[in-house]
Amino acid sequence: MGETAGIAEPKLLGGRYSLGTLIGRGGMAAVHRGHDQFLDREVAIKIFRAAAVDQADADRQEAEIRTLAALNHPSLVTVLDAGVFVPRPETPTIFLVMELLSGDNLQSHLKHGPLSPGSVARLGTDLAEGLSYLGERRVVHRDIKPGNILLAEYSHRNQRTRAKLIDFGIAQLAGKPQSLTPGTTTGTAPYLSPEQANGEDVGPPSDIYSLGLVLIECLTGERVFPGDAIPSAMARLINDPRVPESLSRDWRSLLTSMTAREPYDRIDIADVVAQLEWIAATELPHEIVPARARVSIAAAASAYSAAASAAAARSVIAALSGSSGGLASGRITPAASA
Repeated sequence: MGETAGIAEPKLLGGRYSLGTLIGRGGMAAVHRGHDQFLDREVAIKIFRAAAVDQADADRQEAEIRTLAALNHPSLVTVLDAGVFVPRPETPTIFLVMELLSGDNLQSHLKHGPLSPGSVARLGTDLAEGLSYLGERRVVHRDIKPGNILLAEYSHRNQRTRAKLIDFGIAQLAGKPQSLTPGTTTGTAPYLSPEQANGEDVGPPSDIYSLGLVLIECLTGERVFPGDAIPSAMARLINDPRVPESLSRDWRSLLTSMTAREPYDRIDIADVVAQLEWIAATELPHEIVPARARVSIAAAASAYSAAASAAAARSVIAALSGSSGGLASGRITPAASA
């Protein structure tokens, strides 16, 4: 069976699930291929760390299970079961059983370059529909990024690849206070919304902004805000994303409205779905010139006074580190999970 996060696994989880090969591992959990002995079907099994680092960590594990269990949408991974096993005394470990999907994540696809506008519009529609469903239930994903988007492949006739959101490890209900030290943030630096980078409370518009960054990256093949955590997060506070002029007018209008700096200026998710559906139906394939979306942090900073830039930097550093006394590691917390 092997070990996960330094713990030995039982032969059968919950008396029915056998573990197979490791699919992926992150800071919070590992995901294995598994088999449901009772229903004789293949599944994916996510095993969290044996012991939570702190209460907030334990709360996140339980929150992911509760959040996912209540959701049912084609653009979201489906939870089938959950349980606890005890590999050692006083170390109860949570596992999550999910549908096993065939396909790579979007991050892997982007290593080969940008996608066609039509393909981006279709996968964007899938994801926007998922965010619309989440918004109706006041759930904010908070970590929209290519690594958390699976392009699921189906063997059934006439069923295309579908984009699915995975990893709800830091999702929360909109309006619910964050279970974090005030002024800290969660997520992945290149895809944070401005309000996330500032350590503020977030709502559904935050996910819309992050999706906008992902779509620009899909169309150009490059991250909008590259670089290390602090400069990347700081860049979006002093400059808006540059939407490539090579894109159609419909694309430019949509992406600009999705990535407005203020949450209240962003387009509503229902309109995002409608516009992406329109683009998918009308967009003709054309060559995308890469590197047009890259933001120069130095150029962005020079457009503002030194005092304003310093203030923004202090805000971002405090948010990313959780302390006004300096940055310990420069990493967003928690680390990206499996």
